[in-house]
Amino acid sequence: MSSKMGRPKLDNPKSERLYIRVTPEEKLQIYDFAKRTGYTLLELLYKGIESVKK
Repeated sequence: MSSKMGRPKLDNPKSERLYIRVTPEEKLQIYDFAKRTGYTLLELLYKGIESVKK
């Protein structure tokens, strides 16, 4: 038999979820901004956190 197949285990898996509630207009603004800038939603969140830390 062959060894186990599949993805390798991660040292720090992203297993937690974060849910936020926004208005339909806010959602459109967020998705539009992400599309225009080429960032993912998670990248935008990280950049926002870094901006507030400064």
